[in-house]
Amino acid sequence: MKDTIRQLIQQALTRLVTEGVLPEGLTPAIQVENARDKTHGDFASNIAMMLAKPAGMKPRDLAEKLIAALPADEQVSKVEIAGPGFLNFFQNT
Repeated sequence: MKDTIRQLIQQALTRLVTEGVLPEGLTPAIQVENARDKTHGDFASNIAMMLAKPAGMKPRDLAEKLIAALPADEQVSKVEIAGPGFLNFFQNT
């Protein structure tokens, strides 16, 4: 599942570069971890916080754009923003 989420995030990043939201040449190591608190989702990523500075954006603003650019996937029921810009992924059961 972590690999699926990484792929979804990569697709969203590619879309945001194509749309001119993100600069070209960013090659982040996309980190996806098990969520510590399951009420906040099953998996979490800090990608918006990692890319906010090079993108010249606030982490939460970038997180919103990432969520909007994420392709739909039957394994993911929803994605929410938490705290300063974490993306929390909820897995379909």
